[in-house]
Amino acid sequence: MSVEFSVENKVAYIQLNRPKQRNAQNKEMLDLLDAALERVETCDTINAAVIFGADPSFCAGSDLTELGALDLDGICDVEKRKAAFLRRISLCPKPIIAAVQGYAVGGGAFLAAACDVVVAAENVKFKGMEVPNGWITPWGFHALNARMAPRHAQRAAWGYKFITATEALRIGLVDEVVALEDLFETARTIAEELAALPPVSVQATKRWYLNACLADGEAEDAKLNSLFRQHCQMEAAQETFKKFEK
Repeated sequence: MSVEFSVENKVAYIQLNRPKQRNAQNKEMLDLLDAALERVETCDTINAAVIFGADPSFCAGSDLTELGALDLDGICDVEKRKAAFLRRISLCPKPIIAAVQGYAVGGGAFLAAACDVVVAAENVKFKGMEVPNGWITPWGFHALNARMAPRHAQRAAWGYKFITATEALRIGLVDEVVALEDLFETARTIAEELAALPPVSVQATKRWYLNACLADGEAEDAKLNSLFRQHCQMEAAQETFKKFEK
């Protein structure tokens, strides 16, 4: 299974489980992530969730081998589903914590940024991969904008170099940096502390900040997907996809 799901002490644990692919997102993973978040949203015995990746990385974004085998409509449709999932993290009334280690690049960086609390290991490396690949991200700028000042968000989106844990903490991309061996326990502790609070007030607080964090995310993602479609037909993007042809 490309996603593992478990529950303990009112906390759901959602593990991205494609370690050989650095937990890159394919369609199967997306289906399972949607199902996992559905359980978090609807289960009365779950008050918080932790998203993390199987060692050694968090998430390498989209599986470009899979995308490269699709036509342009298929690629854009998959990316629309990923956009909807990211917005769903914000719309979920329950706190979601990201435990991030190793590489969190491309869509993986946006996935982490969309979570309510981001705990990063000292070895983490963030990078936007979309611009170097020849296209604008098809979704998720709202996640960067909710965490960082515009110039920091723009720099992260350009992806011209990796962002270290120290830098990520300084610019607001993450909330806490810990030793790798302490990552999971720190995320667990935060999730259990949030899960132990009265759900009615925890969830009301998240709803209160929804507009500030999500803003016009759906409309923005639609515009990004349109730009992404245009860019995928250009030379730089075509060269990127050729690298991932089977």
